[in-house]
Amino acid sequence: MSVEPYPRTASAHKCKAEILQPSASESKGVIVKIPVLLQKVKVEIPVHSKISFPKGEEVLEINEINKHLYLTQCRLVYRDGASEGHLFIAGFVRKNIQYAANPTEKCKEVRSAIRSLTAEVPFECVAQIDGFIVSPIGPSTNSKEEFSYSLEQQKKGFSEKDQLLGNDRSHIQQVSTEYFNELPYCELVKAEILEIDELITRNVLKEERSSDEKKEFTVEVVLQESLECEDQDKGHGGKSARDIELHNLSEKSFSELSEILTEEIMEYEKKCDKEKKHKKPHPLVISDLSEKMIIDITLNLLQSQQVRLG
Repeated sequence: MSVEPYPRTASAHKCKAEILQPSASESKGVIVKIPVLLQKVKVEIPVHSKISFPKGEEVLEINEINKHLYLTQCRLVYRDGASEGHLFIAGFVRKNIQYAANPTEKCKEVRSAIRSLTAEVPFECVAQIDGFIVSPIGPSTNSKEEFSYSLEQQKKGFSEKDQLLGNDRSHIQQVSTEYFNELPYCELVKAEILEIDELITRNVLKEERSSDEKKEFTVEVVLQESLECEDQDKGHGGKSARDIELHNLSEKSFSELSEILTEEIMEYEKKCDKEKKHKKPHPLVISDLSEKMIIDITLNLLQSQQVRLG
């Protein structure tokens, strides 16, 4: 499955190749054509990339990152009889990122949906191979040679004793040689990835951004006199508790009512300040992921050769 990658930078163009000691088993027998180990190397590739999350999504945190390495090119370039060569490597790291998206705060909890993003981080480099365990065979170059036969013929307009000597150009004779060289190839043995991911472009949730709050209280006090009495509330002269409260308020002056209202407003503000102090810090969201990777790839360089065993 091919995934359209997100904008990012690629790796450096030069990398380091370390020669490793291979292990082999002894055999006896006849001449066989088998893959021969030319060299075992470990290539170190530094990669710096930036992955942007889809537009419209706010990422709260990264839950898990899974990585898989793939090679798209591994080509050994060398000269015939040379003791060294250059290894061209290209590929990508497919990353699956699981993250919490679009967080919302409700009932003192931060809720989000778990989503995933798959991106391919490309890399390429050229590593110098300083030596071979077994020298690669070839490449032998193709050749083409022409030959012709001499021809004696009578030329019109000349004496019969005169002959035209030369090569016969009415025929074309060629000897062409084409070699089908065995192409060296790579075999993946192991891949190690040392990675540092950094979450960048942090923002505070829109719902949680601070703002100045203005409150306006409108209080309408209605003073009335109860004309009817409840028979069941006989402990207060036949008046209900609500009638008694309204009666007490009606006996107070405007300044006293203003003081009561001021006390209630102050209690409300103290309650709001107390809730703000106990409120959790505002959650932050991200939109980009910057990563630095050191990729160590262990490779076997092979070529099919005829070998006498024993």
